[in-house]
This record gives sequence, C-alpha cells and structure tokens, in this order.
Amino acid sequence: MAAPSTEARQRQLNIEYAEALEADAETSGQRCDDLVEAAGYWHFAEEHEREERALATAAEIDDGHNVLSGRAAHASFLLTHGRTEEGERAMAQLMREGSECPWAYGEAAAGYHAIGNHQEALRWLNIGVQRFVPDVDAEVEVGDPGFELLRERAELRHELGLPEDQYDEVLVRSEERAHEVYAQIEEVSRQQHAAAAVLYWPEAEFAEVQRRYPTWYPGTTHVAHRQQVQRSLGDRPGAVLATGSLDALIAFAEAHELPLDAPTTRAEFAAEAARTTAWPPGRNDRCWCGADRKYKKCCGSPGFA
Repeated sequence: MAAPSTEARQRQLNIEYAEALEADAETSGQRCDDLVEAAGYWHFAEEHEREERALATAAEIDDGHNVLSGRAAHASFLLTHGRTEEGERAMAQLMREGSECPWAYGEAAAGYHAIGNHQEALRWLNIGVQRFVPDVDAEVEVGDPGFELLRERAELRHELGLPEDQYDEVLVRSEERAHEVYAQIEEVSRQQHAAAAVLYWPEAEFAEVQRRYPTWYPGTTHVAHRQQVQRSLGDRPGAVLATGSLDALIAFAEAHELPLDAPTTRAEFAAEAARTTAWPPGRNDRCWCGADRKYKKCCGSPGFA
C-alpha cells in the first residue's frame, strides 16, 4: 500500500488542527479566536464549507473585543468567495458599529485587497490607524495596538505609489526604535555569552599559539592551560566550552575587522565557537580536553585544577 503523499499528510494535519481548535473553543474562554484560527486550517485543508461554518459562528459571537475578529473574517470570506453583496453588507455593518480589535481592520483590508479593490482596502486601514493611533506624535512600539495597521498601510500605500505621510513617519520612528532595542538586546546577549565562553586550545593548537603569539599565554604550559580552563568551567555558572583553532580565530578577526592580539577578540571568538554542553560532563564521559581518557581520570580528577 502506497504511503500518503506529502500533500495528503499536510491536509490531514490541517484537519486535525482545525478539529482540535473547535473542540478547545467550547472550553477555552476564547471561542471567537479559536474558531477564526480553526477556519484558517479548514481553508488550507480545502474544506471551505467547514471554514464558513466556523467563521459564521465566530461572527455571531464576536463582541469586538477579541484578538481575532470573527465578523471581519467572515465578511472577508464572503468577498473572496464570490458573494460580494453579502460581504459588502457585512463590511458595512462592521464599519458602522466599529470594533476594538485592530486585527478586524487589517482583515477587512486584506479581503478587499484580495478582490482588487485597493482603495477600499486603504480606507479600512486609514480608519483603523486613526482609531488606534490617534496622535501622530505618539510613540508606537512593536506589539502596540495599531503597529501592524501602520505597517500594512505603509505597504499598501507604497504599492499604490503614494508618497509617505505623517503616519508613515510614525512607522519609521517606531521601526528605528525597535531596531535600536533589538541591537541592545543582542549586544547584551553577546556579552553574556562571551563572558560564559571558555576558550580551550588543544595541545597542537596551543603549541602553535605559543610559537606565533608568545605574549598571549606567557610562560604557560599546556597542562597549566588545561588547569585554568577546568577552573574557569567550574567557577562560572552556565559556562560553555569553546575549542580553539588558530586559523579559525585569524579568519574571525579578519572577517569582523578586530585586532587579533586583543583579549576581547578571543573572547568574542570563543562565544561564537562555543559548543554548549551540560556541565560538568559525566564522570565516565571522555574528557573535554580531547584526551582519550575519562573525565574523572583526566581534567576532572581530584586536585587537577
């Protein structure tokens, strides 16, 4: 018997997800959201009757305060399935009554965009932005109500060849702040990782380091280097081991335009090269230094460090 195709397996998964969401909707306290999400899986499974049933129920129970809008999703379904008159009536009612759900305005716009009515799509996005970003001097953060509407509006205006306006400038400022925050988070994470990474040079690599760069570890034998690494791994919470390669370090320094002799360059290289392992290793595991001995009889032996 032939195995089901990839498409058939994916369709079955979509059906299972949709059924599970519909079951959860009865007890989750988020029935509207669950049904709208289930409808998405029915759509991917090409079960459009079940998709519509889920959306029609979601529209009936939508109170305008959900994460997803059953009314907008159902109206959009009607528009995109050739039932334009019904969809227009549902959209008009939603527009009159309004919604406290930002997603409703984006979903309505997506429905109109899908049938080629770009001006009506833009009207919905304009109304949504004005509702959730009433002040063009406001600082809108990623995740705030209105941020996605600003982004979708800017994309549609660009598609239509319209010039940037004040709301587009709000989006630009928001994205610039987001990039700054993400860069700060990445830098903190990089520094923390660098602080936790301990660089170990295998014996042959260490000998080459000592030959070419004797000031890096002056007067240090390889055994003493191993002892220092073992102490550092034991003393630092969350420490990770980075096995060094001199050629890799040189390439790293060149690629990042960093001074090869700087200790901070080696720390950054260690952070990038670190292979995270549970610490300490098992007593009977092979030692981290690469020797063909158990950890307990090598760097982990009592008194070694």
